[in-house]
Amino acid sequence: MSDLTPTGKLLAGIQAQQAGDLRTAEAIYSEILAEFPDQADALHLLGTVAHARGEGEWAAALIAEAIALNPRVALYHHNLGVVYESLGQLEKALSCYRQSLSLNPKAYLSALQAGKILVNLRRHQEAIPLLSSLLENPDPAAGIPWAEVHFYLGIAHREQGEHSAALAHLEKAWTLDPNLVVARWLYHLYLPALYQDEEELHRFRSRFVEHLDRLIEETPLDTQEQRRLAFLGSSWGTPHHLQYQGCDDLELQKKYAQFVQRIVKSCYPNWHSLPRQPGDPIRVGFVSASMRACSYSRLSLGWVKYLKASSQWPFLVFAYHLDPRTDFMTEQYRQYADVFRHIPTGFEDAARQILQDQLDVLVYLEIGLSPLILQLASLRLAPVQCSTWAHPVTSGLSTIDYFLSSDLMEPEDGQAHYSETLVRLPRLGTCFEKPILPRQRRYRQDFGLRQDAVVYLTCQYLGKYLPQYDYLFPAIAQQVPSAQFVFLALPNAAIAQHFWQRLSRTFSAYGLSAEDHCLILPQLDHQDYLDLNRCADIMLDSYGWSGGITTLEAVAAGLPVVTCPGRFLRGRHTYAILKRMGLDLLIAQDLQRYEELAVQLGTDPQFRQQISQQIQQRRDLLFEDRDCVAALAHFLHQAVSQKLACHTLPIEAS
Repeated sequence: MSDLTPTGKLLAGIQAQQAGDLRTAEAIYSEILAEFPDQADALHLLGTVAHARGEGEWAAALIAEAIALNPRVALYHHNLGVVYESLGQLEKALSCYRQSLSLNPKAYLSALQAGKILVNLRRHQEAIPLLSSLLENPDPAAGIPWAEVHFYLGIAHREQGEHSAALAHLEKAWTLDPNLVVARWLYHLYLPALYQDEEELHRFRSRFVEHLDRLIEETPLDTQEQRRLAFLGSSWGTPHHLQYQGCDDLELQKKYAQFVQRIVKSCYPNWHSLPRQPGDPIRVGFVSASMRACSYSRLSLGWVKYLKASSQWPFLVFAYHLDPRTDFMTEQYRQYADVFRHIPTGFEDAARQILQDQLDVLVYLEIGLSPLILQLASLRLAPVQCSTWAHPVTSGLSTIDYFLSSDLMEPEDGQAHYSETLVRLPRLGTCFEKPILPRQRRYRQDFGLRQDAVVYLTCQYLGKYLPQYDYLFPAIAQQVPSAQFVFLALPNAAIAQHFWQRLSRTFSAYGLSAEDHCLILPQLDHQDYLDLNRCADIMLDSYGWSGGITTLEAVAAGLPVVTCPGRFLRGRHTYAILKRMGLDLLIAQDLQRYEELAVQLGTDPQFRQQISQQIQQRRDLLFEDRDCVAALAHFLHQAVSQKLACHTLPIEAS
């Protein structure tokens, strides 16, 4: 090859690379660089070979060197973006794609990749114009996957609360590419994070019921390819927004979950646990898509920490963390479990490892929130399988035997809300670590709160506030003129803006201005959030879906909390917390009494102070409750013993 010109050698290397002969391509590019060390094209191409081999850091260094020699080539920047994206360095990748676009406005694939990253970074407002520009200037020769453009636009518009646009793009996406099954699933199972009025809520609920049936009918499982696509579709997410509507979702949960279960079992018909010889210790596993600092991991950590110490029976505790990311809470699970498995590589690796560990019991922390956990829970990976109140809704799966809940939270007819057998662990059912309040660093003026206001903290995910109950805020403000209601922009600023529009209409109907009484703060880090609690006078619990950890942290700050319990477990967390402290006077039996209590606390500082003092005296009853862990251990021992004995008798936690 020595008789070829450098250009001829480059072409030969490209041909070898395109044929999949990476070794030959690497040799050719290296030969060029040995003679011409500043040959930018050879450096760039050698970088693409390194990337194809999975040598990301080396690939980035080579392409960056090519850019240093010739910074005006858009393709170099694009491919460096591809490498950074594969390394998970999304901000760097985004910068590269944007540089590629600035050098070549027709670098459509750079625009697409940048738009996708912006969606993944939840910067939807930036993603929409960038992706839309591709639709405005279609070039048939550009090779743009139009279905993918529409799909990401659908996601971006959904996250912005722009439902008509979102549904139009999602429908277009799977029409253009029927194999883009995630778009089809998302279209059929579309649910908003927030509703503008009760009519919209009922309209989307009816749509969900209709389209779930359509999706089931249109998802055959006869061939291997059909099953593969169906499994991919079931990875889209979960319909957890359904539960925010405040209705009885048991039958819908069962219909959806058992649909997913049929898909998973059709793909993995022989993946199930085998009987294990009886013997000590009891092998119990806890699995989560994310054992990080999130609500369900925080609520469940005490079980893992104290299970062995709280039991008269020997246990071997496994913890499975399935998220690539880790944090301080991941390390706590690693510390407290006997065996810690970090498996960030997907369904098959996780299921295979769990089966190999031959568990007696498997506890899923958040079945309804994670599609991966729902898929795993669709299989019988352990003889006894449980869900938990960390996501306070039935799984709907026939493979989940028990729902681990709280005796104080469950209504008398609680069993009627579950496909599983309900297990009422004592009191709150969780061994929650007492929150440590760091030194306060932010005060009212730092949050934009009025010094003379009666500050009502209303800090839940905005989807928990249903439009039919918005009237409570202006009704309270009419009687507490200095009232200031503080919300957080959860899940994002765009949804918060839609919520603000709702508040504005409701306050206006009462002859009041939302600007005078309401404030929506951006999302806060944990320290700032705790400081906000200490700046408030009262917390108002959300009706229908109650606060859990938010209430526990408010109580840790001595903040009075007003609640009205709902029909279902998810609306009764704060009720149970107040019951445990003997503070029934903060529990309203109906919404009229809820309003009266909020007004009384807002207008009577002495009463408010007395309540705060009682909370500070009694709050330790809520934390580090190892009795509930002992009850869990007792239940797990009974469940395993009865399974081994083939009993089907009901089991009680004690």
